[in-house]
Amino acid sequence: MSASAFARMSITKRQALILAAAKEFASSPFEQASLNGIISGAGMSKSSFYHVIDSKESLLSLVVDELREQARKDWTPPEPPDFIPDFWATAARVFDDVLRVWPTSQALGLLWRIVHANRADPSVSSLEYSYRKWISSVLGIGRETGAIDADCPADLQALAAATMLAAFDEWALHQTEGGSRTGDGLESAAGQQFRLLKRLLQA
Repeated sequence: MSASAFARMSITKRQALILAAAKEFASSPFEQASLNGIISGAGMSKSSFYHVIDSKESLLSLVVDELREQARKDWTPPEPPDFIPDFWATAARVFDDVLRVWPTSQALGLLWRIVHANRADPSVSSLEYSYRKWISSVLGIGRETGAIDADCPADLQALAAATMLAAFDEWALHQTEGGSRTGDGLESAAGQQFRLLKRLLQA
């Protein structure tokens, strides 16, 4: 990708390109994502597009980076030390915050779907690595404060928690795509998810 060419684009054109590409990558795995569809959706000519973007790989990486920055403006997870005063109360607030913010954040919604559709991509893998590292750090705080079972091996515990949270995400994604759940239904389900996670980890 030509960073200078992208930077020279107007804000409106940059946003249109990122949005069109994000929607395409969110709805299709990388191999099936259509560059022609992205170009059309962004309202660009092919020559203009290829002057800025040199490959589909670099475009997906750009989209993930841009959405990640936008998502941080809508919601940023607490730092692991923030869990020290009351681990489970803080964890419950995180669940509540995600449930409150996610439906209103286009960036979070698109990024969530891109991750699930393109897990093998290096830029997505890097994002997931950061997410799992945060989970491990949070669980470390829980073990230190006695809120989480410290008898279980830490790496196994982190893997179990990350796997369960990924399953929750996968389930919620199918529910929202099928339109079978209302907001109230998902809120009730989130409460049940938190209960299951707490039962898995609590000391």
